[in-house]
Amino acid sequence: MFGAYLRGALTIGVAVLSAAVLQFVVPFLLPYQGAEDSMLYSAFSGLAENALLIMLAAVAAGVLARSIVESRGV
Repeated sequence: MFGAYLRGALTIGVAVLSAAVLQFVVPFLLPYQGAEDSMLYSAFSGLAENALLIMLAAVAAGVLARSIVESRGV
């Protein structure tokens, strides 16, 4: 289980770095997505704003899934 915690901690570091890069790059790409009131533009904008939260939720789900697998002895 401690291996899952270690991988989760390392993945959180990668997620923070990736979210920072994504938040820096996406504003340059948004004008190519169309008009500001289009659904595609708002989807990419929302993804860029909430990237870190989404990544942290994915890491937490992965650690939780690994803990369930290891608790069952599989």
